[in-house]
Amino acid sequence: MNRILLFILLSVFTLSQSTATLQKDSNDSTITVKTDKEKEKLTVLTNPVKDGYLKITFTSAHSNDITLTIINSLGKQVYNAKRGVNSDVQTFDVSKLTAGIYFLRVSTSSSNFVKKLIIR
Repeated sequence: MNRILLFILLSVFTLSQSTATLQKDSNDSTITVKTDKEKEKLTVLTNPVKDGYLKITFTSAHSNDITLTIINSLGKQVYNAKRGVNSDVQTFDVSKLTAGIYFLRVSTSSSNFVKKLIIR
């Protein structure tokens, strides 16, 4: 059920990309979106989050800013952060969020990524 919901969310966000293709690695922590012009890659390094800090890596040829949004299981936005991509690893303090299952959405000017996130 969760995979179906995640697939639907990913489909909606990738439809805005005219010729985007989606690849999912077997380790279930990396999503790659290929477009005609560029290749962007998001990797969640800490999933599940145990120490209160979410760490991701994001590589892009053209996007300099990312917006990270965490949505709870009821669809309510519980965390939002926007920052420039200035290093390989981006760290976000999510220690105020309660333990549970969330959706992580990372948006750039050219793509969107949605991933299941577990906080312990």
